[in-house]
Amino acid sequence: MVLLKKCISILTSLFLIAVIAITGFLFVGKINGGKTVLFGNQIMVVLSGSMAPAFDTGSIVAVKPVDFKDVKENDIITFKDPDGLTITHRVVEKRDGELITKGDANDGKDTAPVTPERLIGKVQYSVPLIGYFIEFARSGLGMLLMLGVPGLYLIVSSVWKLLRMIKEEEAKAAAKPQP
Repeated sequence: MVLLKKCISILTSLFLIAVIAITGFLFVGKINGGKTVLFGNQIMVVLSGSMAPAFDTGSIVAVKPVDFKDVKENDIITFKDPDGLTITHRVVEKRDGELITKGDANDGKDTAPVTPERLIGKVQYSVPLIGYFIEFARSGLGMLLMLGVPGLYLIVSSVWKLLRMIKEEEAKAAAKPQP
């Protein structure tokens, strides 16, 4: 029983540390104008299936800024389209100082070539499904839950420990022989 309580305590502590770390990470991202950066890579959530099967909706991609000249055919890049939307697609051709891109799941090439000023960077890696959690955590309800649940847990556990200490002190006082 003692071992089980110890394991639950350790797991709860690790969970709280993870939640607080993720919340802090996302909070810093909000402060930085919505850009979440980890180890020099901008973390972005994939919102469409245009790059399936390379990565699906709900994945996150880590995008590292690179020089335009360092981008090669078959690299997966992230860029701003002419309307200002952020897109992650594969480079299928490099010509005349422009990059021709295409989503792996799309039938045709993108209509607007990528120019140096619109390039954000090159995808370094992706992690599936975490994007759903990040998008939820970025929402108002998600932030409330990510901060509120650990906070409530800390308050309740502190009150519980305090009540237990009071009960133990009362038991010790009652057990002492009266003069």
